[in-house]
Amino acid sequence: MAEPVGLASAILALGTFALKASVSLYDDVNTFRNHPKRVRDLLEELNALRGVLEMLMETAGAATDVNFSALHIPLQRCGEACKEFGQELAKCCARSNADRTSFRDWAKMKYMGNDIDDFRQQLASYKSTINIALIDASLRASSITAKTLDGHKELIRNATDDLEAHLESINEKLEAMIDRTVPASDTDAADLCRIQNERASTEKGLQICRQLSDHIKEIQLNHAGRGKDLPRILDSGLLPDRIVSESLQQCTGSLSVATEQLERLQRKLMDQLMAKSRSAMAEEDGADLERLRSELETTRQSIMICHQVDMRLQQNVSVIENYATGDQTVQFLASTNEKTINGKNSGFGWAQRQIGGHFDNETVRQLSQDAFKPVTRYGKSDESQSQDQTPSHPRPIPNDQDVSKFSDRWGGGHRLISTSCSDRAVQISPVPNQDLPSGSSTGKQKSPSR
Repeated sequence: MAEPVGLASAILALGTFALKASVSLYDDVNTFRNHPKRVRDLLEELNALRGVLEMLMETAGAATDVNFSALHIPLQRCGEACKEFGQELAKCCARSNADRTSFRDWAKMKYMGNDIDDFRQQLASYKSTINIALIDASLRASSITAKTLDGHKELIRNATDDLEAHLESINEKLEAMIDRTVPASDTDAADLCRIQNERASTEKGLQICRQLSDHIKEIQLNHAGRGKDLPRILDSGLLPDRIVSESLQQCTGSLSVATEQLERLQRKLMDQLMAKSRSAMAEEDGADLERLRSELETTRQSIMICHQVDMRLQQNVSVIENYATGDQTVQFLASTNEKTINGKNSGFGWAQRQIGGHFDNETVRQLSQDAFKPVTRYGKSDESQSQDQTPSHPRPIPNDQDVSKFSDRWGGGHRLISTSCSDRAVQISPVPNQDLPSGSSTGKQKSPSR
């Protein structure tokens, strides 16, 4: 229990740091009188980031069973970026010899070689990463509609596309900065070229591992579901299915090991690259190089979070649509393994029965037994209807020959006796002051006085 509590405390601490830094930057920017559109957009993005961070703090503080440890790097980098941008803003204001009421050099404001719009997109990547982690947490604790599910999938796709574009931009800036570096000797130049080539090869290997891993996970989902229209058989116990599942799991494990090794090599190469480049760089360029490296790691972690949430969304949400035709059909839409269900039961026919929700195995078994009991149009079994219900229009009594003719098909049956109204005794008393029968009234009826 100590480890989860420690992880939660660390995330809360980093979330507090990022929240304070974003609020402080919002207040600093808002104190300037001149707010062109790009500055207004930045303020709007900072306000949205604040809302997401506050929601994260609330969720992480209340839910002890949700692990937000994957947000460690994005939260730390988010707080650092807001803090560093505020420092750069103060320097830019000092260089222009203008106070906050007259500062207008927003176009000259740069951070990591980027302008304000690029920094706003950087903040948007932090916000979307945190938001997707919150979506992942909410899926484990609540129901979901089809519209919401589609919205989550679209959000993850858009965030992944934006993060991959951001990652490509960071790599281009890193290469540009390193290319501007003048090596001290030919040996250093050769080493720098070798490191760059090896780093590019490592990046390509990681890309192949990610693509192959996604493909294997898709195969696992298809094998487990046998298509969208057939039930899942993950726990079927059949030998061929077990062999395929275990083999796919081994492939996934091997890819995870390869990916981890390539990532370690990539970090090592980046350390060597920065060591070779920093010696020939100005101090400010060296600081930007270090920030780019941190942003590179953060973006990769954010992309990984998106992939993980997307796969969990596919694995843990079952989308089912039942449609049946015919009388007395039974439709089940139930989960016994805590998976989120999104679907509907619909059909055409008389006395259809529909069962939906989250149940344990015993409850589903009992519901199955109860659901297949016969019913009639009056809500009673055939036997109880024949015993308790008298038809409104008596049918003629069949003779013994007719009864024996159909007894093998329909059973012996019950004779129905018709009673006409003339056979019933109806008594009317003309005496005004005669007592009414007991139970028919609460008192006696008397004739009016003459």
